[in-house]
Amino acid sequence: MEGLSATEVVEVMVAMFASGDPSEAATVVADDYLDHQGVGAGAIRGVDGFAHVVRTNHAAYEHQEISIEDLFGVADRAVARISWRGRRHDGEKVDRETIDIVRVAEGRAVEHWGARA
Repeated sequence: MEGLSATEVVEVMVAMFASGDPSEAATVVADDYLDHQGVGAGAIRGVDGFAHVVRTNHAAYEHQEISIEDLFGVADRAVARISWRGRRHDGEKVDRETIDIVRVAEGRAVEHWGARA
């Protein structure tokens, strides 16, 4: 997947969240990746950190649908508005949106910032 654009990298990353399978994360996430959003305990780092977030998110849901509603990129950055809909194992329904920014270098994500819309 060498040479992917920033928007293509985001599409692949979101597809991993949708499937729950981060096995190909190293193809689009850099070893020195830094997720500024974190998950409770602070920043997430590297391919393993990204894969952990994907697996943790997927495990929390009985059913989940993730879709990109808006996506655009300029140079080394892409911005996406993403919908997250689903049902957790305890029956709680989730319907939320996030705004995510990803910086890409050499076809792989190196930084991520995110917030609820």
